[in-house]
Order: sequence, then structure tokens, then C-alpha cells
Amino acid sequence: MRSAPRSRIRIGRRQVFWIAVGWAVLGALDALNTLALSQSAYFVPSPSFQYGRLFFVNVLAGILSGLISGTFLVFFLRERFRTKPFGVALLVNSMIISVLNFGIISVLQTTLLSFQYGNFWHPEVLAETTTLLFNRAFYLKTLGYWSVVVFLTIISLHVNEKYGRGILLKMILGHYHRPREEDRIFLFADIKSSTRIAEKLGHILFFQLLNDFFRDITNAVADTSGEIYQYVGDEIVISWPLQQGLHNDNCIRCYYYMREAIQKRANHYQERYGLVPEFKVGLHCGLVTTGEIGVIKKDIVFSGDVLNTAARIQAVCNKFRVSILMSKPLLDHLQLPPHLYHLKRVGIIALKGKVEKVELYTFAEAMRTSYEGLLITAT
Repeated sequence: MRSAPRSRIRIGRRQVFWIAVGWAVLGALDALNTLALSQSAYFVPSPSFQYGRLFFVNVLAGILSGLISGTFLVFFLRERFRTKPFGVALLVNSMIISVLNFGIISVLQTTLLSFQYGNFWHPEVLAETTTLLFNRAFYLKTLGYWSVVVFLTIISLHVNEKYGRGILLKMILGHYHRPREEDRIFLFADIKSSTRIAEKLGHILFFQLLNDFFRDITNAVADTSGEIYQYVGDEIVISWPLQQGLHNDNCIRCYYYMREAIQKRANHYQERYGLVPEFKVGLHCGLVTTGEIGVIKKDIVFSGDVLNTAARIQAVCNKFRVSILMSKPLLDHLQLPPHLYHLKRVGIIALKGKVEKVELYTFAEAMRTSYEGLLITAT
């Protein structure tokens, strides 16, 4: 398995940073809650209980837990459990990280007490540690609190993966409650000869092939800051805000990262399905209307001629025997390095269902397409 590209590591580090910040704030709130409980019969503090120390430890624990547990979650657990049912992944990840966080809090409390008494094995330190670890109310409250925090963190990461970076906050703030216009890039990718493949494999095995295919190209989308808009049968629609898609040629690199991901798994596909799926891609950009739609099942929807055009562009890939086509308007926005991307003009084409013709471009097959080469140039 190839190592995570720099872009994915950079995104992961950013996520870990915000987890640490968020958990530090929540640690401070937990300290306030513990102070309130110390005035009740639910939690009887020891004689050496100090609120200032608890507050400091909780905030520091939030930061350290965010950095340690967040790194473990983002770079290890999330990848390992990506193929598992979401409920199972959510439950197991929450339990693991919650226990880890409680351990970090306990170690910090004990360490701080040790500095205070000048000896880790001081009787007061041992007594305080025992009280902390075996106080059922404190244990259940802390474990329960961090379980909820971890649960919500994982949900946030999942929503962030589904809708794209920053969309969750915009949804909470009602950013898309009223329709708004956005400049976006769309990539439509479709498996070639899918009908014939489905007939050969049968519906169940073909569905498993689709699931493997979509799973294998997910990191390619994440590596290029793309957003998976929707799956339609054997087709996937990926989108970027215009500037995000243009940055480092993200929308173009996504195609090559996808192709590289499938090539690296060629043996798996050949052994399990007797074939290696090939796909074709159509790219276009323009103005769309974006907003929340639905009542019982809400979703963020893009509406506009851009999507229809991108779908039509992808549909004519077979006609010209190419795997990727892009529109002239998108090419005009891009500044592609000529030594890396060898453009080839296909022509001005009349697309089905459209009055205006669209000028299309592809890339020469002799162009440099190695994953490592593209990554080095992009970064």
C-alpha cells in the first residue's frame, strides 16, 4: 500500500489541530461541570481537591488527547474501519478513544500531584490517584462525557468527508438554507462497459465491484480536496469550489490519482472479478445554484446546466476513444504546465440535448502520468 500523499497528511494534520482545540475547550467545560458536581452528593472530592489544578489538567488533557487520540483516529483508526459498517466503526472508535482519553487525564492528574509533593510514590499521591481511579461517579462521568465528545467528533469527520471541508459548519449556521450561486468544477466518472460487466458478473458481484471501485478512489478525491457529490449507479460525481479545484490542478490530478489507485489494485480486481475496471471522465465548470433541499431527508443539492454539460462530455468519451475530456471554459481557467500535461484538441462538438457547441480537449497518451511525478510537481 502506498504511503499517504503530502496533501492527505496536510489535511489530516489540520483536522488533528482543530480536534485538539475543540477538545481543550470541552475539557474546560468538563472542569466547570465537575466543580458544579463537587457541590452536590454525586461527587465527593478528596481533601486535596483543587479546582484550579483540575481546570489546568482538563485543558492540557484536551490538547494532548486531541493531538494523540486525534492522530490515532485520523491516521489509523478511520482508515482501518473505513470498510466496516458505520455503526460498528463509530462504536469501536468511540470506546477506544474514550478509554485512551481517560487514561491521559489520569496520568496527567497523577503527574501533577507528583510534582506538587516532589515524589511520585508519596502516600498522598497514591491516595489521590486511588480516589480518582476508583471513584465510580467521577469515572463514569468522565468516560461518558468523553464518549459523547468522541462520538460527535467522529460524526463530524464523517459529515466532513461526505459533504466536504467546512460544509458542516455552514449547514449549522444555515449558510445553504437559502439558495446561493457558486462557481464550481464538476467531474463525472463512469465505469466503461458497465452493462456488459454487470451481465457477466451478476448483480451481487457487480455491486461488490462498484463498492470496491468507489472505495479505492476515495483517497484520490480526498487527496485533491474534492467533494463526492453523489453516486448514480456506476457513476460518481465529484465537485470542487472553483478556486479549490484549480489549486495545484486538483481537478485534473484527481483523475490520475484515481487511475493510479485502480492500477495498484489490479491484481485484486483480476483475481476476484476477472477484470480490471476502466473508467471515463468528463470535466466542466461554471455557475450553479447551491442549497438545502428536502424535509425528512435533507441534502445539499447543486442545480444548473453545468452538471448536464459535464455529464454529456463524459458520455462522448467512448466516441473519441479517450478516457478524459474537459471543456474549453475549464481549460481557460487552468494553467497546466506544458511539460507535464500534453493537451490535445478534440474539436467543437454538439452535445446531445444542447444547442450550443462545446470545445473539448483531452491529453495525449504519451504524457507523463506517474503518481509520484504529479505529486512532486503539485507540491
